[in-house]
Amino acid sequence: MPELAQTLAFVAALLMVISIVIWSSWLRGPLLQRLDGQRAANAAPAALAMKLLIAAFGVSAVAAILAIGGWISP
Repeated sequence: MPELAQTLAFVAALLMVISIVIWSSWLRGPLLQRLDGQRAANAAPAALAMKLLIAAFGVSAVAAILAIGGWISP
């Protein structure tokens, strides 16, 4: 059980890093031009980064539960 918890914790950390990379590239990315001439940000990368962060939170919660369970019952 501790090995699975470590693997899930690694996956959660990897998801967080990917989310940060997507979010930082979104900050530097080009802005979309509207029909009225104003510029608007493309919200799709930000939404993907948010979904990845939520997934990372869920995976890390499962990893924590498994780690605590392995710690309590050796």
